[in-house]
Amino acid sequence: MGNAKNASVWAFADVYIAPLDASVPRGGEPFGPEWEQVGLLDGEEGFTEAIEVESEDLYAWGGVLVASTQNNFKLTRKFLPFEDNKVVYDLMYPGHDVSFDGDGGYAGAINVPDLQAKFKIAFETRTGNTIKRTISANYAMVAERGEATENAAELAKREITVAIYPTDADADGKATLFHTYKGEATSATE
Repeated sequence: MGNAKNASVWAFADVYIAPLDASVPRGGEPFGPEWEQVGLLDGEEGFTEAIEVESEDLYAWGGVLVASTQNNFKLTRKFLPFEDNKVVYDLMYPGHDVSFDGDGGYAGAINVPDLQAKFKIAFETRTGNTIKRTISANYAMVAERGEATENAAELAKREITVAIYPTDADADGKATLFHTYKGEATSATE
C-alpha cells in the first residue's frame, strides 16, 4: 500500500541563482540575499530532470552476455522562465551589458555569452507552508539555451537547461549532487 504523503502536487515554484560562495540555507530557512529569483516560470512545463548514462554490453564468444558497464553520469534540469530580467539574462548571456529598470524596461548590449559561467542553483516548490528544495551542492552551468518563443497567443518564454556538477568524491567515493529538503518553511530566527 502506498503513502499519499509521499506524492505531491505543488501550487508555486521558484528557481534561485547565486554565486559559488553563497550559503545554502539549512532546512526550511529562507534564502539569503545573495540568492536571486529567476522570476515567473511556466508551471505547466514545470521542472524536467534528465539523467544520461553511457552503457555498453560485453559479450563472450557465442553471443553470451557476460557483463554491462555504465559510466559517465550526467544530470540536467530544464525550466522555462517567462520574464526578461537580469537573472534570466545572467543565465542566457553571462557578461551582458544590459541594465534593467525593475519595471519591465531594459537597454544595453547583449554580448557573446561566457559559456563557462558557473553558479549555484536551487529549485523550490511550495504549497501552503510545505516546501521542497533541491540545491546544487557544487555548481551548475547552462548546458543548453533552447528555443525562445514570442507570439500573439501565449506569454513569451525561453527554455534553459542546466547541468549539475557534483562535489569531489569523499573518502567513501561518494560525490554529492544536491542538498535536499522537504518539510515546513521556517524563519531564520526560529
